[in-house]
Amino acid sequence: MRTLVLNAGYEPVRVVSWQKAMILLLTEKAELVKSHNRFIRSVSRSFQLPQIIKLKRYIKNFSIAAGGICYSRQNVFKRDKYTCQYCSKKLTEKHATIDHIIPRSKGGSDTWENTVCCCVACNSKKGNRSAEESHMKLQKAAKRPPVRNALSDMLEEFDCDEIDMEEIWAIAT
Repeated sequence: MRTLVLNAGYEPVRVVSWQKAMILLLTEKAELVKSHNRFIRSVSRSFQLPQIIKLKRYIKNFSIAAGGICYSRQNVFKRDKYTCQYCSKKLTEKHATIDHIIPRSKGGSDTWENTVCCCVACNSKKGNRSAEESHMKLQKAAKRPPVRNALSDMLEEFDCDEIDMEEIWAIAT
């Protein structure tokens, strides 16, 4: 069971284990917003299993809305849905690579706008050249994913059928 953590302003922060959520509740750092129909029991008490909790203090660094989704290799793969952006081949995590549209040797950087998910064959074919120089075309432009995508990914990880994406988005905004 996973628990969605909301910031004090109701922005989604992250998904944590129910155990971590219980620690936040018992140390009074968070309050229960919604619970599952299950209970966990100690020797002397019974607690509802947390489904959504809200932090009591606003933590600026954790707000998705403030900073968007942080750039990382895994997040580029998620943004591109583990699909090669040149040949549209569906990839596994093991076979996915990162391609720099403008190679780092030519001044390209590790940014959302300059990196895409790519298969090994296309990455080798493109080599140390730009997409234009290698006559390869991107399926779609590389850009920073919207905040709504972060929320969708979080809810996928949250794995809850009872909660509607629109309901959470309404709470968060």
